[in-house]
Amino acid sequence: MFYVLMGGSNAKHPPSFFMSRPRGLNHYLFLLVKVNAQFTVDNRTFAVNPNSAIIIDRNTPYEYSNPNGYYIDDWIHFDTTCEYEFRSSGIAFNEAYPISNPSILTSYLQQIMWEQNYTSPRFKAANIDMLLHILMNKLILAYEEKDRVRQYNPYHTKLQKLRLSLLSAPYKKSTPAAAADSLGISISYFQHLYKDFFGISFQTDLINMRIEYAKELITTTNLSIEQISQHCSYSNEVHFYRQFHKKTGMTPLAYRSMRQGN
Repeated sequence: MFYVLMGGSNAKHPPSFFMSRPRGLNHYLFLLVKVNAQFTVDNRTFAVNPNSAIIIDRNTPYEYSNPNGYYIDDWIHFDTTCEYEFRSSGIAFNEAYPISNPSILTSYLQQIMWEQNYTSPRFKAANIDMLLHILMNKLILAYEEKDRVRQYNPYHTKLQKLRLSLLSAPYKKSTPAAAADSLGISISYFQHLYKDFFGISFQTDLINMRIEYAKELITTTNLSIEQISQHCSYSNEVHFYRQFHKKTGMTPLAYRSMRQGN
């Protein structure tokens, strides 16, 4: 089980700031560095770029600062009662690596600190443990993808929220133009970003979501195919039939019959 000792978010230190622990700590330290910085960890000095993560191993000497200005980071001191499982999970120690969507990690850390300080004792330990597991899993994936990580883009979080809103309500009418307008960018740039981030075009993604929603309605309701077509924002039933067949290889009626075992 993971547990937290202390932490902070968007901590801004003056240019004179210099952190040095020549004997390290008897627990782990996670840092999400948000500025250019210089680190020396276990006698190895290296530069760290903004939006980089690093977990400093226990009992490891380290120091860090930003020689050219303010130092800003998210930070959390933590430990675990399952040392072997944690160390064999694939987590990287004493090495900085890029994070493509740092705001997500910041949100996890802020929620961890909220649970630590304000949640009911009844659920505090379990909630912190689950959130830290998610955070560590995100860091493992980020480390595995460090050589092909895309440059941080502030629209990543907005696009993620947009995609989740589509997934939760695929029946709502939506167009690339409306989506681009909601983000305040051009249609062409929106379509480029969407495909780059998710590996699929906006329109294809939305169609897939609507067909998945239609499959659920077909198998769990007694709505007619025409009604389901309308529920999925298809104004033309023939168009719905064509797209459904293209994605599933069968008609909506055949899919219902197959799923019902007839």
